Amino acid sequence: MLTTVSRGFFRGEEEREMGFRSALRNAHPGRTLVEVTDSDGPDATQRDLVLRALRRDPDIRAVYSIGGGNAATIQAFEELGRGYEVFIAHDLDHDNTRLLRERRLSAVLHHDLRQDMRRACQIIMRANGALPDEGPSLPSPIQVVTPYNMPPDVA
Repeated sequence: MLTTVSRGFFRGEEEREMGFRSALRNAHPGRTLVEVTDSDGPDATQRDLVLRALRRDPDIRAVYSIGGGNAATIQAFEELGRGYEVFIAHDLDHDNTRLLRERRLSAVLHHDLRQDMRRACQIIMRANGALPDEGPSLPSPIQVVTPYNMPPDVA
């Protein structure tokens, strides 16, 4: 399994990767992870890093993309004439929406950033007495979006 992280010191990506490694270790102790990191986002860099990883390890058949560059990752697989069984990505942006519609991504883990911002503002307002305290705030829900449940109004 290939994991891609744009930069190892981004806290959100780092936490996603640690959680994934822990879950995989518990569920599939012998599974090998190949990590691609430090692309910093540009597609050409991501493509080159993934090409190197795929050439080194012909058994890679799945991708968990923590940091983006998904079109470039797919391009690397295609350049080598290789497929993948599962490709999980983060964030329902323009590229990932297109890749989901084309069925080139299996699923996208999506946070509603508007809802997150609304919650953050409410927490700040409660802390300053502008809203009544409603107890502890729940974590932001994660939506698992697939080609089969993608809302039709997503661009």
